[in-house]
Amino acid sequence: MARATILVLDGEETRRKDLVRGLAGYGHEVVAASSAEEGRRFASGLKLEVIVAEAALVDATDPLGIRSATRAVGEASPTTILLADTKTGPQIPVGVLTLAVQDTPFEAILRKVRTALLGRELGLACDPLLESLVGDLEALPLFELLPLLHAAAVTGRVRAGGGQLFLEEGEVTAARADTQRGVKAFSRLARTAAGSFRVMLGSPPVPRELFKDLLSLIADAMEDQHRYDEARAQLPSLSSRVRLTASLDGPGFTLSPAEQGSVANVRAGRTLWNALDRSRALDGAALADAAHLHELGVLEFDAPEVKVRIVTDSTADLPVELAQRHQIHIVPLSVTFGRDIYTDGVDLSPETFYGLLQSRRGAHPLTSPPSQGEFAATYRMLIERSDLVSVHLSERVSHTVANARAAAHAGREEFSRRRGGDTPVLEVVDTMQVSTGLGLLALMAARMAQRRLSAQEIRARLEAMRARVHLLFVADNPAYLARGGRLGKAQAWLGGALGVKPILCLEEGAVVPVDRVRRGDAAHQRLIDLFKQRVDLDRPVIVGIGHASAPVLAVRLRNLLQDGFTVSEVIESEIGPVVGTQVGPGCVGAAMFQPTEEEQPLVAPVTDGW
Repeated sequence: MARATILVLDGEETRRKDLVRGLAGYGHEVVAASSAEEGRRFASGLKLEVIVAEAALVDATDPLGIRSATRAVGEASPTTILLADTKTGPQIPVGVLTLAVQDTPFEAILRKVRTALLGRELGLACDPLLESLVGDLEALPLFELLPLLHAAAVTGRVRAGGGQLFLEEGEVTAARADTQRGVKAFSRLARTAAGSFRVMLGSPPVPRELFKDLLSLIADAMEDQHRYDEARAQLPSLSSRVRLTASLDGPGFTLSPAEQGSVANVRAGRTLWNALDRSRALDGAALADAAHLHELGVLEFDAPEVKVRIVTDSTADLPVELAQRHQIHIVPLSVTFGRDIYTDGVDLSPETFYGLLQSRRGAHPLTSPPSQGEFAATYRMLIERSDLVSVHLSERVSHTVANARAAAHAGREEFSRRRGGDTPVLEVVDTMQVSTGLGLLALMAARMAQRRLSAQEIRARLEAMRARVHLLFVADNPAYLARGGRLGKAQAWLGGALGVKPILCLEEGAVVPVDRVRRGDAAHQRLIDLFKQRVDLDRPVIVGIGHASAPVLAVRLRNLLQDGFTVSEVIESEIGPVVGTQVGPGCVGAAMFQPTEEEQPLVAPVTDGW
């Protein structure tokens, strides 16, 4: 992989020499200068690709006065990394990378510069603190990312899908996913197809436990993925309860060691997921064994005993795996681009949607709620076995919850004739929220259902909680809000003309402007200040972070939130097509909920499944 030509311009001699040695050790061609004049001489004779400069020595808007010259000859301007005192950071222009060097050990400075350089090589964005590279698995799948990191001989970690991969010189040496480690964890993470990832440089904190080369690991994971998909097609939900239905002592039951292990895992676990988690085999192999034992009549699967099921809509923007784990059923809204109609989350992913926004600039998409009939079909399918709590976005921004209510009312007589004779309960809740705010409430409803609260209790608690879910977000381009009628056109024009970023919230279910700032970085700090006015800083909070094709901004906001609050749990998601139509790309925000002491055990993660 080609290495960049770098100019290190630093008046501090020791740091300058150490940077030159450190960067040269990574294969870069490095030249050093101690003054701006000396740096300009080098710049005039070299095709510089990166400038690492002490902020006090250069003009941050045009380091060395060469940016306009490089543009004039049709070349890209050099990537600029400014070594700055923390107090000067806020004045540095957007687009220029900054590295606060005050009280920062040199090893950390070199690692941060290396992170920025690696991001340039791989086409990945850095988070604002230069601690990690950030990307999206839909745009760059794990099986494409890992060979790039291998070619760059990266030592560090990759966080994705709720787990981590550890690398030394580009080879994967260890893996963690859920309770798993090693090859099984690697294969499990390899199935993650959506969501963000982060690459962090540094020595792995765990000993080596994987000894196969990267291509072999990928090949094994792909083979197991195939077995996993085949077995899943033959088996019910992973939350199904598993039971033995035949004696293994009789003739015709000669089981392989792996199948004997599967039987032992069934006896020890309660659900198919529990058995899968207990197995030492890869997930695909373990599921294939379970499917074979089912064919032999050794295993049977019972539908999970779910007293209450949660229904929500696609504007909750819940990560798919999180919704599946909590058995949250999602009813999609639709998005129309010209004559093309898409179903949110079904045939239109966030990545595809934001790509369409760029390619179809002349056509603004329209959104439509699920119809009364679509809700009725969903309720009819689910209410046979469970009571339902249907939680949806604010009625003041969509007719979705009104259609859900209408379906529940029109079908009340039909739904009351459930097999078994008891009368089912169907509760419809207007959460007065949207996106991450709605997602948090749907997730907490599912956790209360896991703890066997009734549908009526869940509804009552959600209605008591909803006003304490604080959703704040920054619109990067206010024009989208104006098109959707969420912000006055004059305000939107002012924001676009003067670079003003509006900060908005949901107040009694309506989108309301709260404040405005002139720079995106200032907006994030202002969000923190506003959250601090809304919660007790001495007690923990649950946070949901959402972004519209802006993972770097989401990482920055997450860092600020974790620095400013006691965060017990963070849920990250990408804002989907329906909400993205209203807020536009670049939007980032957070929902914060502070449970009471009574609520905390009801909404905390459930570790033992259904």
